[in-house]
Amino acid sequence: MKKLSILFQEPIVPREVSYGKFSKEAGNNTFPYGVACLASYVEERGYEVKYLEPNLDQLTEEDYVGFIRAGNFDVIGIGSTTLQIEFAIECFNIIKKILPDIITVLGGVHATLLPEETIVSAKSIDYIIAGEGETPFYQLLEAIHQKRPDDCENIQGICYKREGSIIYNPPDSSKYISTEEIPLPLFKIFPMRKYIPQITFATDFPTYSVMASRGCPYKCSFCNATTISGRRVRYKSIPKVIEEVRILKYEYGARGVMFLDSTFPLNKKWVNEFCRQYIQSGLNVPWSCNTRGDTVDTDILKIMKKAGCWGVNLGIESGNQKSLNLIKKDITVEQNSEAVRLLRKNGYFVGATYIICLPGETEEDVMRTIEYARNLGNQMAFFYLPVPFPRSRLEDACRKDGGLKEDARWLDYNAWCFQEMVYVNPLIGKERMLKLLNKAHVRFYSNPKVILRNFLEVILLRQNPYKYWIGLKGVIRSMFQ
Repeated sequence: MKKLSILFQEPIVPREVSYGKFSKEAGNNTFPYGVACLASYVEERGYEVKYLEPNLDQLTEEDYVGFIRAGNFDVIGIGSTTLQIEFAIECFNIIKKILPDIITVLGGVHATLLPEETIVSAKSIDYIIAGEGETPFYQLLEAIHQKRPDDCENIQGICYKREGSIIYNPPDSSKYISTEEIPLPLFKIFPMRKYIPQITFATDFPTYSVMASRGCPYKCSFCNATTISGRRVRYKSIPKVIEEVRILKYEYGARGVMFLDSTFPLNKKWVNEFCRQYIQSGLNVPWSCNTRGDTVDTDILKIMKKAGCWGVNLGIESGNQKSLNLIKKDITVEQNSEAVRLLRKNGYFVGATYIICLPGETEEDVMRTIEYARNLGNQMAFFYLPVPFPRSRLEDACRKDGGLKEDARWLDYNAWCFQEMVYVNPLIGKERMLKLLNKAHVRFYSNPKVILRNFLEVILLRQNPYKYWIGLKGVIRSMFQ
């Protein structure tokens, strides 16, 4: 029996929605790494898979409808964030209108957070995959392929409608796939050459996304990453990660890679061995990564640097200990300061992220974070206002604080554009929050130390000057729009 034909696609979302006023400078590195692994997993098991990126391909609705009609697909899957969900549902509505019998599947973080609510609100969605997708999606395909719909009752991580009822079997993260089973992404079906990274992660172009692990043990209240991948951290085999970089270099011209793991050097034994083998591989592709301030030390930074790591992005979040405690960061202001000191001492390009105007913060608290960031004086910083995503503990804190917008649209859950806020700090107010956000970037990037350190990056040829041109336009746009 011929296996099913699967189309994975991105929802059709205008760039202005995704990136707001930064739409011209934010890059478009929306490479769906999780979807690429899912596609690889089911292709290895005999299914035909294709991918459509209607945003990068700039398809009109007419073009999109024509593509769907001509594709002869059996199943169409879309992954979606909370911000994108209305657009994902609209795509499914279009699909069902022209091909009522096609099977539609929604995955991603929003579907995982609100599976029952989402499937009730969208008649055009047949199935929702919650949590890590490989096993439940493959089991769903097998049930459809073998014409045994009752098998869905035994699939963990699935939500669907049956005879007027909603059936939801929550995912079990203890049964997620093993490190040996985590596949290499199926790069060949994606428009790799069209992806442009956010400048935070790139020293040269093209730079591509890589993930060495899944899972996160931390409990930060603003983040839902563990909802998808669980708290148990699973590192891929080192040869598999190196092979991934090799493919990106020799087949797609990579001049850099960025490890998107939330805390890359968490397992120092793994990282030390990775760096040793990466050096031996001779690939010489520079890389950057994310981490927390309490995971870096001199030894790990030296071996990472020797292996080609040029930049580290720290989730510092606040210069106020009470705010770090509120968001369950489990770190101190002093630990973050020491991490920046060590990174600079060892010659790293240091980026940092901050969330200002958190529940309970006054304007004085916000200015303390702004001045803290300015005094650290690392090369790059990004400031955000709180976005309390559904079912997060930050949402609970914002509700308790009295500033949560209970009738917010999904479109309001935007970390780039804050004209329509999901949360307004009652002690500060919306207009003042927006002014403080602009002030944070102005204060940071007007620091002579920051200017000098970035100038040295260019004249010493450590960074592509194009990166700074893009970044400068973004900062100016943030100040005057």
